Amino acid sequence: MDRPFDSNDRTGAFDYSDFAQEFLRRNAAYGQQYARIASESGFDPQSPACRRMARSWGLEFPD
Repeated sequence: MDRPFDSNDRTGAFDYSDFAQEFLRRNAAYGQQYARIASESGFDPQSPACRRMARSWGLEFPD
């Protein structure tokens, strides 16, 4: 459903995924965990450590 233009609306055409990504990008705890996992596993999305970390934040990586 199209909404009328609102110059105060700064969300643009963002959906829930966009907001979730932005939240995680700005979250210090997530950033620290991500950096640790990336250094330990080379950020292999299939590694058990990566999957545990992702699930703790509500993320899933498709196979």
